[in-house]
Amino acid sequence: MYSLISKWTILPEHELIAIRALQNLALQVQQSEPNTWIYLVHTPDFTQPNLPTPPAGEVVFFEVYKDEASFQAHVRGPIFAAFVQQYGSLFLNNLGKPYVTLELLDRQAGFIRSDVG
Repeated sequence: MYSLISKWTILPEHELIAIRALQNLALQVQQSEPNTWIYLVHTPDFTQPNLPTPPAGEVVFFEVYKDEASFQAHVRGPIFAAFVQQYGSLFLNNLGKPYVTLELLDRQAGFIRSDVG
């Protein structure tokens, strides 16, 4: 199991199109990448107290892959590459690509309920 949290930042005034594009990305990954076991895309809920307050435009990905090779297949694959090419400019960029923070996780405990959507 290969788990991670990644964060991107949507540029101001691009939130609606970016969220729609991310929803479509998640659907394509679900349909075409069976070794991507969990692919969740979140934005902060500013109606609730957050400590510290997250930045506006933040996108948090929680992803679980079968293994590292499956993750590499995702980030180097045609679905993700096409997404970055078409929508990458909607996000904070570094050297022409979305600026990404990445935290690899080592699962210590817990569970996943298969009946929760």
